[in-house]
Amino acid sequence: MDLIRHAYVRPACQGHGVGAALIGHLRSLSARRMLVGTWAAATWAIRFYERHGFALLEPDMTRRLLETYWRIGERQIETSVVLANPAFTSVREQR
Repeated sequence: MDLIRHAYVRPACQGHGVGAALIGHLRSLSARRMLVGTWAAATWAIRFYERHGFALLEPDMTRRLLETYWRIGERQIETSVVLANPAFTSVREQR
């Protein structure tokens, strides 16, 4: 799996295709599943990633992935979500 750790577009440049181009470029670099974490309250970010093929993961899977691949505190784990592209297709695949 690959992680998108930090990828931002300046607010003044948002809505002009820059984020879509960035995601497209990152996806072109690898055929592996990509994960991105964001705040659960950042609904605009979640919608953006979903429009670009990422699927929101279940809370138990989110916790497992955050604990495995990110170095963040408990409070941040509780308030974060993880999205995957491509989506996991089965429970077995998530393990």
